[in-house]
Amino acid sequence: MSGCGECSSCSGSDKAQEYRNKAGQSAVKCTLCEHEIVFDKLPKSCKVKCDQCGTIVHVIPLLLN
Repeated sequence: MSGCGECSSCSGSDKAQEYRNKAGQSAVKCTLCEHEIVFDKLPKSCKVKCDQCGTIVHVIPLLLN
């Protein structure tokens, strides 16, 4: 469950769509535990780590026109 990609439980390629939460912050839901992961700036890797379960989530960026 560490998001290392070495087992089938996390697969290392869990993807989630970025959204704006009620506070206006960028966020995604963890694909394993559904905890809201909030971030100020999306890393270049487009990956964030869930601080609750440790899953690495690949973020599909929100495109604002």
